Amino acid sequence: MSGDSRSVTEHLAAHWAQTTYDDLPDDVIAGIKDHILDTLAIALVGSGTPEVRGVVDALSAFSATDSGSTVWGTGLRLTPAQAALVNGTSAHARDFDDGGGAGHAGSTVLPAAFAIAEVAGSTGRDLITATVAGYDIGYRALGALGGFAVHTDRGWHSTGTMGSLAAAAAAAKCLGADADTYANALGIAGSFTGGVWAFIDDGAMTKRLHPGKAGETGVDAAILASGGITGPHRIFEAQWGGLYSLYAGGEGHTDRALAALGTDFNVASSYIKPYACCRGCHSAVDVVRELVTTRSLIPEDVTSVVITAGTTAVNMLSVFPIDTVFDAQFSLPYAVSLALCGSPLGLADYDPPRLNDPQIASTFDKISMVVDDSIEIEDGPRLELTLADGEVLVIESGNPTFALGSAKNPMSHADVVAKARLLLEPLGGDIADRLVDAVETLDSAPDLSVILSVLAAERVPAS
Repeated sequence: MSGDSRSVTEHLAAHWAQTTYDDLPDDVIAGIKDHILDTLAIALVGSGTPEVRGVVDALSAFSATDSGSTVWGTGLRLTPAQAALVNGTSAHARDFDDGGGAGHAGSTVLPAAFAIAEVAGSTGRDLITATVAGYDIGYRALGALGGFAVHTDRGWHSTGTMGSLAAAAAAAKCLGADADTYANALGIAGSFTGGVWAFIDDGAMTKRLHPGKAGETGVDAAILASGGITGPHRIFEAQWGGLYSLYAGGEGHTDRALAALGTDFNVASSYIKPYACCRGCHSAVDVVRELVTTRSLIPEDVTSVVITAGTTAVNMLSVFPIDTVFDAQFSLPYAVSLALCGSPLGLADYDPPRLNDPQIASTFDKISMVVDDSIEIEDGPRLELTLADGEVLVIESGNPTFALGSAKNPMSHADVVAKARLLLEPLGGDIADRLVDAVETLDSAPDLSVILSVLAAERVPAS
């Protein structure tokens, strides 16, 4: 980049304004379609949760419309930005959505892309390209601030902060923005972005809202930019009020933001969740499940488990008492209890929590968490299991980002389809077949009518 005076925003905008579907490698297309299927399936389930119903009731009372964008699973329409707000909340309502990009990539990017694509008359290929743009720019924006670990250590929720830029990237692409308009959209989104981890203190619903709010911000930013409103092109680098200064203590990572731009699309850097809990739990769950299998271990064989992790991980994953689905999803001891008891850690294990099961409750009581400040969040926790026969097992779980569902330990396409079908089974009918088929044929769809017909009708669980 020597001699190139363009800002990070201008580099990203110039690249993605001219990138087309034909520029995307086959593996990137296949990968993003798995993420689309996963996100839409969990969003349809999430659309029936109390949190989402509350958002829908609040917004529809003031702004329901006959000509806006589809609110998934409700039969309603809202303005594009508000549809993105609701749909992003649906996709994240049970924290079973994917990760990557700026955090929870699918629940920030897809609602924004769909909200604009629907009114813009986009093709399936347009939607796919816009979604990849959102994943890529979200990942790069977070990398510019030092990456997930350092951003989270400061108390920022990256899904809410850099997710707004990811959503704007997808929305601007659906609008066919030129390079200057695209840069304005990113700058506007960066001007209004935010999101903090304070929800962990009392289980506030804002955790569920953050992806939706990011989507709303991104859609508004793209629409305003299309009308000629300018945003700061040096949203990262501005010495006073730029994101490097505000979010990263003045230390920017422009090299990370622009590395391999155009060759690495940052879809493979994302993951799909096999377990319905915070990703920070997943590597520990993986090693415990393997131990249960290889050692034929049962809960009664274990007298105690000590989980040692860094301060941020303990702050995130030691919620107690466990009364709600949120509490359970942010309790690593609960996740380890489920794994030791042979549970699949699906939605049924979390919504509602299963501490009324005597075996799970007694196992949970054997588990404690302690802090070791030398352990970084990406190191993953260390587990020390003491067995009834006196044997002590010490296991390093490793980086949760690389757990099952990541590129290093992937779920197959068949696994993703199976997850979607299991999620959608309670909704009844042929919804799973229709959604799977609509996503698998998305790149040949002349418009989004087929997939929107799956998403549009109200979904009420069959039981």
